[in-house]
Amino acid sequence: MLTTMSALSSATQAANTLLAEGAGKEHSGINAPLNGGIVLAVLLVLLFITTRLNKDR
Repeated sequence: MLTTMSALSSATQAANTLLAEGAGKEHSGINAPLNGGIVLAVLLVLLFITTRLNKDR
């Protein structure tokens, strides 16, 4: 049990160190309008497929 706790403690400390070092860096991020358009298109295609292949009608 002691080795598990020390490993967890070490992993937590390493993660905190990495997060603190990367906090000041800027990243490009995700293009929100493009992502939203792609998701909308996929959902509309799934809706079309679901309504066309519905056997209960």
